[in-house]
Amino acid sequence: MSPLPRTSIFRQALMHKLRRVDISYAFWCLSLLGVCGVQRFYNRRPISGIIYLFTAGLCGIGQLLDLFLIPGLVDSANAPLLLKEQHEPIEHQLLRLARRSGPAGFSINDAVLALEPRGQIDTLAVRAEIDRLLHADLLDVSNNHLGRVVYREP
Repeated sequence: MSPLPRTSIFRQALMHKLRRVDISYAFWCLSLLGVCGVQRFYNRRPISGIIYLFTAGLCGIGQLLDLFLIPGLVDSANAPLLLKEQHEPIEHQLLRLARRSGPAGFSINDAVLALEPRGQIDTLAVRAEIDRLLHADLLDVSNNHLGRVVYREP
């Protein structure tokens, strides 16, 4: 069995850390048994969790409000993780593209279209990284049979 790609491992680790609305509501249900604030701890709000725990969910008013606030709490708990979602460095993506392209090589346009995160890659950053890889002798530059500038593995 082949090992999982690196990005798949990152995605699995991220999914394990993400908070879920249904679990938050399940923790909210503990307030019906007298244990308030567990949903706050779960959603990375330990200070308000402690306050809810010692004040019976702000005398029940905070717990009642949380019925409506839980989706937002989950979103705010997940936001930092989603922003830090790991993408392979541009350098590695370009070298992988060069290897996949083989003798045909790839153009700047090919690189911009292939790099992650899609739609957020700056063409100037791609050009700068390709220039850096050329100076480090990790890529070669030439022209294909149509005269286009292409980059290949050395």
